[in-house]
Amino acid sequence: MPKIDLQNLQKMEDDRFAEALAKVLRRHRKARGITRDGLAFQLGLHKNTLYGVEVGVKRKSGHFSHTQLTMTNFIRLAAFFGYQPGEFLQDVLIEAIDC
Repeated sequence: MPKIDLQNLQKMEDDRFAEALAKVLRRHRKARGITRDGLAFQLGLHKNTLYGVEVGVKRKSGHFSHTQLTMTNFIRLAAFFGYQPGEFLQDVLIEAIDC
């Protein structure tokens, strides 16, 4: 895997990271042929939480954003897809830089 450039990482906005996580999550979920509801059940998350991470939600302010995962849930997600947390994070960061 390519090395992450810290300068690019420092400039990255939270929304960009969240969008990249959503893309990586969707790609892995679809590759396994599992629904969002099925994945939420497997991870012990509410289906609306996973929907918010992958699709995003419109906030009261009118701003559209993705739900953020706790570190514990990020680690669960990585493990579900067969990744070490650092490997999964690197996959997400590469996607974010390429966005």
